[in-house]
Formats: sequence, C-alpha cells, structure tokens
Amino acid sequence: MGDSTVPAGRLVFWTPVAPDSAWADDPRAPALVHEHHVRAAAARGPRHVDPAWVGVSFGVGRVGRHQVGAALSAWLRGHEHLRSTLVPTGEHCARRTLPAGALTLRREEVGDFADGASVRRQIEAFFDRGAGPLGWPQVVFATVEGVGGTTVFAGADHGIVDGYTLALIPGQIRGLLADRAEDIPRPTFLDFGAEERGLVDRLPRGPEHVDRWRTFCDAHGNTPAFPLPLGAFEVPLTQCSSYRRLLDGPAATRFAAAARAGGGTTAAGLLACLALAAAEVAGERQLSVVSLANTRPGQWRAAPGWFVGLHPVRIPVTAGSAFADTVALAAAELRRGRPGPGSSLPHLSRMLRREIRPRFVVSYLDVRRVAGTSPPRPEDMMLRSRIHSPAEVYVWLTRGDRGVHLSTRFPDTAVARANVGRFVVAAAHAAARVAQSHRAEAVPTPA
Repeated sequence: MGDSTVPAGRLVFWTPVAPDSAWADDPRAPALVHEHHVRAAAARGPRHVDPAWVGVSFGVGRVGRHQVGAALSAWLRGHEHLRSTLVPTGEHCARRTLPAGALTLRREEVGDFADGASVRRQIEAFFDRGAGPLGWPQVVFATVEGVGGTTVFAGADHGIVDGYTLALIPGQIRGLLADRAEDIPRPTFLDFGAEERGLVDRLPRGPEHVDRWRTFCDAHGNTPAFPLPLGAFEVPLTQCSSYRRLLDGPAATRFAAAARAGGGTTAAGLLACLALAAAEVAGERQLSVVSLANTRPGQWRAAPGWFVGLHPVRIPVTAGSAFADTVALAAAELRRGRPGPGSSLPHLSRMLRREIRPRFVVSYLDVRRVAGTSPPRPEDMMLRSRIHSPAEVYVWLTRGDRGVHLSTRFPDTAVARANVGRFVVAAAHAAARVAQSHRAEAVPTPA
C-alpha cells in the first residue's frame, strides 16, 4: 500500500467463509492466465509465495456496519468468479465453486487506532494473509469507521482481478448500498475460460504474430528493460512506488485534442511522451516497452476477472522529435497487432517456447469508460502489495474526470529512485508542453 493515505478510526476485517460441504466440482476450464498463476504459486510452495494482491479503497459515507456487511455479501454472491477456486492437480487445475447462498462474511473487530499509519500496516498484513493465489477466499475486505464516514478497502489476488475490475468495485458496492441493484453480469469470468481456449485454438497459424514477438524478445534478451540503470542486482529486492498527477482535467482535455489532431488517442499521446522522455534522459532512439491492454469482449464488460493482453511496442524517437510525428508513430504501433485472444502471458510463453518475463511495462486505463451506473470518484484509490524484483519497472497511466495520473513501481534503490524520477519528470514536462501548446485550439472562443 506504500504511502497511501489511510484514515484513523475503528478497523474491522471482513472474510468470506463457507462450509466445506457446500463446495461442488465445476467442469469449466480455467482461464489460461489464472491457471498459470495458480500453478506457478503451487510450484513455489505456500511459504515462498510473495504477496501478489491488488486492491482499491473508497468511501461510502456514514452508513451502518450492518449495511456495509450486507452490501459486501451481496456483491460477492453476485459474482460466481469470486466464489470459486482452482485446486492444482498435477499438470492441471480442478475448479470448485460455491452456490451463492453458502457464502457468508466473518466480521473481526480489530480495534480503534488513532493514526492512519497503524491502520495501513494492519490492513496490508491482513491482505498479505488473506488474498493469496492458493486456497480460498482470494478476496477480503477491511473497513475503517472514521470521522469522515466509512472507508472500504478491498484486496484480491492479482490472478483473479485486473485494474478494470478494481475500477468497477466502488461503483457496484455503492450501488448496492443505495439499493440500486445492478444486473448480475452474464456470462462470468468462469465462462470465459472455456471460451478463451476455443478462441485460441481457432487463431490463424500464420507466423506474423509469433515472429513479431520473437524479434521483440530477441532484441532485448527477453523483454525490454527500463532505459536507465536501476542500481539493482539479480536478487530479490523490495520495490517502492511513486505517484503524481500528470495533467489536470482541462489540460487532459487539451492533450487529448492534440493527440487526435496527430492521428492518435490519449493512450498513443501518453506513449509518445514516454518515448520523448526516453530520448531526452537516456538518449534512446526508440521506446521499447510491453504495453498492457484491456481485452474484455463486450459481453464481459461488467464482469470481474483478468482480461489483459500484452502488446510489444516500439516507437522510434530522437531527442527533439516533434510530438505530432511521435504520436502518429505511437498510434500506428498500437493499431498493429491489437491484443486479443492469444495475447495473454501464458499463451505467449507457450507459443514462443520460452518464459516471458516483462520488465518494463506500461498500462493505460480510462476509468471514465468503466461499466456501471456509479462512476469512479476522484478519491477512489487503487492499491497494490509489495513486490520483490531487481529489474521490473511498471508505469500505470489512468485517465479520469480530474485528469491523468501516473503511478510507478521500481526497485527501491537510490539509483532507481533518481533515474525513474528523471524519466517521469521528463514525461510530465512533455505532456504539459503538448497541453499548453494546444490551448488555443482546445478552448472555445467566446461568441
């Protein structure tokens, strides 16, 4: 959870429970990425699995504890994906699923805390224990009843939810608290597993996709690395995080207009700024990065799950390149081989016959387009567990009503802090220049 702000107050833990007799075998095949995630954790053993949860925190106002518990229970019962588990069995995984009525929530009164830092440590340790890839449950909750109302914290194993799912959660639970029961999404992520395998089996067998990934990986030894030194060795190393607002709301609108004028999208424009930053601070002649993309088919638009595809991105750039030229190249790269079925990490590893380990990764999410009747609020905050890696640098770009925010994680070394900081500042300056230069075109002239 890094240095995220957590209120002081009364802390309560909520854990899903169910009787052993309620579980039933489920014949549906697991999604490739979930099966890969569980089997990898089982191979390491429970004592060697680092925390791998992601989460979200959001306020729900002054509501009673009973109301909160009822809403959390209703939300879990409405999503069978969260009432299911994978059990490793040799080279495969068997699925078991609970009926909705068998699930209840166990409430644990932790106590009153006068400072938010103590609450944060308690919640992080609870998520570390309760939201792992092996066993069930894989999603747990905490609530803090403070002077400003109740804040809900949800933590889930990263193998079962993606960033889009995290953006869905606050609106869905607020809707339940307001008695606005949304339609339960059908089909669910459990149905997607079998569907995905059928789609992958029907993919064209042409070499273009394979060759593109093979060339991309061969050029970098595996996958591209961050373009500046990180000061890390090939040993487990705790990662740290940073967070900043890249553009406020009006500037983000102007930036989007400038990207469209160059033939791209906001995502392409932000990638162009990262490419310009790489050229400025590292002298790179191209930005090479693995991009993450939401690959949800339309019928799964409101369903929790993991619908993420990998996209190899290379954008030629030199110091002083024009934004208009760079955004056009970025847009063309994003259109080329758009991720879909067959772009998940385990499928790519199987296709290339090597383990793919992304090191430098960029993700873009526009939370304004998240399904649901209750849109995300500015105070909703995505969370993540501690990660140990000497080489990974992740950049998350999020567009909302109040602008564009950038979050990173990277090895916790002085060198990485300095170099990732330089890179982020250069990207922020590039984005600000684009928004500023497009001011005349973006602001209507008074009649």
